[in-house]
Amino acid sequence: MRQAGILLHISSLPAKYGIGTLGKEAYKFIDFLHESNQKIWQILPIGPTTYGDSPYSSTSSFAFNPYFIDLELLVLDGLISKTDLPDINISREVDYNYLFNTKFNVLHKAFLNRDIYKDEFNDFIKKEAYWLDDFALFNLLKHEHENRPWNEWYDDFRYKKESAIEWVKNEFKDKILEEKFIQFLFVKQWKNLKSYANKKGIEIMGDMPIYCSYDSADVWSCPSNFLLGDYLLPLCVAGCPPDGFSPTGQLWGNPIYNYKKMKENNYSWWVKRIKHQLEMFDILRIDHFRGFAAYYRIPFGSIDAVNGRWEEGPGYDLFKIIKKNCPNSKIVAENLGFLTDDVFDLLKKCGYPGMNIFQFELGDGIKNIPLKKKYKQNNIFYSGTHDNQTIMSFYLELNPNNKKLVDKLCNIGIYDRPNLKIIEFCYNTNCDYAIIPFQDFLGLTDKNGRMNTPSTVGNNWKFRTYKEDFSFDLKEYIKNITIKYNR
Repeated sequence: MRQAGILLHISSLPAKYGIGTLGKEAYKFIDFLHESNQKIWQILPIGPTTYGDSPYSSTSSFAFNPYFIDLELLVLDGLISKTDLPDINISREVDYNYLFNTKFNVLHKAFLNRDIYKDEFNDFIKKEAYWLDDFALFNLLKHEHENRPWNEWYDDFRYKKESAIEWVKNEFKDKILEEKFIQFLFVKQWKNLKSYANKKGIEIMGDMPIYCSYDSADVWSCPSNFLLGDYLLPLCVAGCPPDGFSPTGQLWGNPIYNYKKMKENNYSWWVKRIKHQLEMFDILRIDHFRGFAAYYRIPFGSIDAVNGRWEEGPGYDLFKIIKKNCPNSKIVAENLGFLTDDVFDLLKKCGYPGMNIFQFELGDGIKNIPLKKKYKQNNIFYSGTHDNQTIMSFYLELNPNNKKLVDKLCNIGIYDRPNLKIIEFCYNTNCDYAIIPFQDFLGLTDKNGRMNTPSTVGNNWKFRTYKEDFSFDLKEYIKNITIKYNR
């Protein structure tokens, strides 16, 4: 069945306190999706973020971002009072400094009243212990080490000396419990929101990064899952090779998995991770899917990605086990970038939908490569992703020849809004799914609408919407084109 959806991260929703949350505005957005005939709400990863604020660089593959906990819902729950709420902070950009300095103080007050949910909280602790215990301990130790990465901690904690760990568990018992309660609050609010979305006929598509951050509970708690050497430093790290866009490639810095050891355990860590994600989402997008066919490894300490090499990934061995343990799951493969026959073969065996991006259909922006008229049906067609320019900036920066090509293909006339005509082209493809970043519906340029510019730090992941952006006229327009193109 043909469907349409919107890509808008939780952080980008309107809210009073510095960032979008799981509160009232999230429910309103679900109503907006429902009333405009949309079926999918796609978001970015929801793990706790660290320096740089990237949702793709998290301190845990299992935990959740406390910034998204809605404070006004905590007032309704009786966990805090209205006087505990911080100063209102409304702007077009997320204010991460404000969040760091205000959110946790309020969450601490909620923790002091945790007995309201005593039984429910205890059940949560038992059910989620397989990841929650390690994460809570990791986060506590990170705070006690002034937020330094775990490889800079005191050796007893870096290497998890048993006596030192037991001392911490006893000495900081309440602080560890508070870390767990914060996760409980997120999951409680999330499940209520997801239930509301599902009742409205909306499926939520989550996003799972392929790699873990080195400074994460995942690597610290189980270093044998990764290719680490002396002093638990990485032997090699992940990235992308040089190409036409980046002559030195991309150096991501994530440690590489020890797939040989993981295979001996029937990839149990991966099964737990993906099961956990599928409990939270209706559909799961797996980022950098090509890395499971073959991954690019770069010697640790390299200043760029030039000297890396390709290595064979776990391939279908892994996904055969995932399919067995997670039957009937809905998974989407991010199959962008440098693709080879082994990637196409893996995608075919898995049967997952892949992705087409309008902005990539013009090749490298130099050669005039016409867009195809037909695409693989079991695919998602996007105008762009979180890593792309907004579609308006893309259009405005096209060279004259490519602009003529796009004008012709999308029937863009002198009085038309190019962003909307391109969106309609996306809707009109034969792909089963069409998903559009909300910024593209608004016609924003990169100046006030871009979510992320890859390989840059400091000005990303900040985009926010205003309440006025979700207008009746826009809702009706989206509804009408969804009906027109049978989605």
